[in-house]
Amino acid sequence: MSKQDTFRAPLALDRFAAERRRFLAEGAAYGAGFGLLAQLGLSHYAMAQSPTPAGGAAADGAPLPLRAPPPPEPTVSQPAPLHDLKDKVAYITASSDGIGLGIARAASNAGMKVCIGYRNEERLKAALPLFKEGNAGVFPIKHDVTDRDAWASVLEQIKAKYGKLHLVVNNAGVKTFAQVRSVSAKDWDNAVAVNFTATYNSVAVCLPHMLEHGEGSQIVVTSSMSGLLPGGPLGVYTSTKIAVVGLIEALRVELQGTTVGTSAFCPGGVNTDNYLGTGEENPYLKGRPAPPGPPRFKGPPPGMDPLEAGERVLNGVIHNDLFILTHPEYMPGTKQRFEAMLISEPVEGPPPEARVKMETRVLHDGVYPREIVHRKKKRKSYRSVTLST
Repeated sequence: MSKQDTFRAPLALDRFAAERRRFLAEGAAYGAGFGLLAQLGLSHYAMAQSPTPAGGAAADGAPLPLRAPPPPEPTVSQPAPLHDLKDKVAYITASSDGIGLGIARAASNAGMKVCIGYRNEERLKAALPLFKEGNAGVFPIKHDVTDRDAWASVLEQIKAKYGKLHLVVNNAGVKTFAQVRSVSAKDWDNAVAVNFTATYNSVAVCLPHMLEHGEGSQIVVTSSMSGLLPGGPLGVYTSTKIAVVGLIEALRVELQGTTVGTSAFCPGGVNTDNYLGTGEENPYLKGRPAPPGPPRFKGPPPGMDPLEAGERVLNGVIHNDLFILTHPEYMPGTKQRFEAMLISEPVEGPPPEARVKMETRVLHDGVYPREIVHRKKKRKSYRSVTLST
């Protein structure tokens, strides 16, 4: 896409440019990859995640400097950086309707200053009355998430209005029913741009700002249970949603020890109409023809209320949950998928010791056992937006 090709790094990234070139040049010399942090020029954070080089020489023959070994593996899960939401600033993309609006309403109810990303003026007009008087302010921003330059503009608008950004929820998504075997190149590129690359766009712009102010922040992406369980013939949607979960997991590994947490929100069925249950008709839908074909459900749709989904997202944020799952009915299928992976591991006796040593960096990551311990702690509610309840 032409807009992506003209991306200019925001000022927050420019200050790391020289270090980025040096650090990545060293990494390429001994074949090490340093993840998104190094790509963004934040090598002083990536250093903690990288192995100690064993010496050698760079491409020009100069000896590579030895670095100190990485810090010891943490013994507990990363503490929640954004555990207090009141008066903090949130930006939720595609939040003039559906799940995004539910998250924005929950954030406003929690006392956050909410920035609404939108594309459709009529949907925005219908959404604003759902924010109660007396809650934190709501700041609409028209935004195409696939436009990388626009992300820098969005951050500058938020900083001009509120000073800092603490929570970004990458909620924009395209639910295409196309299959990988038959999707057009245009539809594939669009799905990847919205469902996956847009999250990287947000990271490229917002992460340096969050690390710089250091007040505690969270990066959230709305994936789907299709991001964990490919249960239907939705090849394009499933592959992009799995990809974005992997991006969030990679960031969690890279951001250990920083003031930024990450969460992958994987919901099941959620109603898109935020007016359901309010006793009012959605102004955006009023007078519009119903979708063709027979009604899908008799009576109100049985999906989760979008406000409840939003509260569950914020509960995950204040606890720094790596995975925010909301629908227990998916557990049997999800368990079967991961059991199918485990049973596919060959059992052929001990592997060669030298090979195991070579593969050490990817054989295990402490993020997962620590997350298991973290999630075993009982909570009184998975909808509370404060740690006291």
